[in-house]
Amino acid sequence: MIRSTVTNKIYRTGKGDGIRMAGNWDIRRIYLYLVSFATLMMMVVGTVQVLQGVVSIGYPNPQPGPMASEIRMRYADMAQKDSKITEAEVKKQVENERAQAIKNQRYYDVRSLINNIVLFGVALPVYLYHWRKIQQSEE
Repeated sequence: MIRSTVTNKIYRTGKGDGIRMAGNWDIRRIYLYLVSFATLMMMVVGTVQVLQGVVSIGYPNPQPGPMASEIRMRYADMAQKDSKITEAEVKKQVENERAQAIKNQRYYDVRSLINNIVLFGVALPVYLYHWRKIQQSEE
């Protein structure tokens, strides 16, 4: 008697050709389905994150400008260290930091987009290969 690896049920065919397993769920088939499922989920996550990345690049988060109180506090701190510094120089430094923050955010958005495209690109052929193997084994 042969037992199915998953269902543990025994079936007899009426044609006298022996015993067949219920569902044909062996380790290989379970592996193929699990890898297909995992890579399919990777593609779904990658697709969602690619779309979010495109939106983030196309419509970035606004960076708030420096508030007057922040500039005054910085000016007071810097004036104690260097009496020749002007408030305009402090304001320019704050604006440069803001511009650098925007540039950094764009860099990270583009890098994240590329990472997610790679995630999708790696998962797709692995998924297709395993799914074809499943289809071939069912024929």
